[in-house]
Amino acid sequence: MAYKFRMPGGPTTASDAAATHWVVAFDAGPGDVAYAANGDRTSWTIYNRVSGNGNSLDGAYGKDGSGNGIYVFGNGSSSGELTVSSDDITDGSLWTKVDLPSGLNLNKMQAIAWGNDSTNSTSGVWLAGSTAGRLYRSTNGASTWSQITVPSQDNTAFFSIAGNGSGKFVTGQSDRMLISTDDGASFSASQPFTFESLAGVAYTNSTWVVAYTKSGQSNLFARTAADSDLTTWSSEVDLGIAKPAAADSAHDPGPRANIAAANGRAVITSNRVAAIARIDVSGTSTSNLANPTYSGALIRDITTDGNTWMIVTNGGDVYESTNNGSTFSQTVDDVLAGTAHSGTDIHGVAASLHLPL
Repeated sequence: MAYKFRMPGGPTTASDAAATHWVVAFDAGPGDVAYAANGDRTSWTIYNRVSGNGNSLDGAYGKDGSGNGIYVFGNGSSSGELTVSSDDITDGSLWTKVDLPSGLNLNKMQAIAWGNDSTNSTSGVWLAGSTAGRLYRSTNGASTWSQITVPSQDNTAFFSIAGNGSGKFVTGQSDRMLISTDDGASFSASQPFTFESLAGVAYTNSTWVVAYTKSGQSNLFARTAADSDLTTWSSEVDLGIAKPAAADSAHDPGPRANIAAANGRAVITSNRVAAIARIDVSGTSTSNLANPTYSGALIRDITTDGNTWMIVTNGGDVYESTNNGSTFSQTVDDVLAGTAHSGTDIHGVAASLHLPL
């Protein structure tokens, strides 16, 4: 008898339960998706996410229009820019392509997030930001999307989006932060401190965490703020890792910082940099900054379910921490090993737990 696991809506906090599944998507070539059950994260099942070889720069876990758990990943195309899974990641079916109202070539989605809204609606809010500086929103479970006009609209890429679980969202373009307090329907611009580019954002422990670059500086920096006051930020923290690498092709997310956050701990990485920063956050207080030893391939993305912290890399490798980001070890040497696309980079990873944690 075939076994099919139907993902529930899922818990909201890390203390409720671990993820049931982990999902990764790849650089251009295979057009595949791979998943692993939490009970055995070394055994991955691979199938076609799309027909063809579309790459994916980012992905997230959230809800469909009925409140069921689904994944949304970007797709390297000027049509069908997003792909949406069914509510059963194990079914092996092609994902549904969704066209966005843009008409822009290479409008690739590299910042995708789901968050609950202020009314605790069934489907919550999906947001997706593109390499071409466009921001999109869905309130019906990723079925249809509308473009959001942000202040001083330009073509600068979005690198990261996060929500606080009650309708507030933060993202950024270049040297400005964009904040929504109305479930992502509109955004206001803010420049609470000086930075070159807002490269990453996350939320945990009633605290916003942003990672950013500075002109003329080679490292990545961070600040934090309490959810109640996004005008007051912590002192600057030099994370001790290099800033993200510039894009090496049209299939690369470019200077993005990836942040996995849970229970007041943030683990931060830079795109195509082999280094990790770990820091504890609470409002405008930061502590316990460390740089765990890491000798693996260049890092592409990181996520957590509050119990496991998973890094994916160039060459398709997977690294994990099960001690709150203190140490990482390799668990998989090339997810696509033994296939025609062995060695393909993994660009995005998502766990079946709703953020924030």
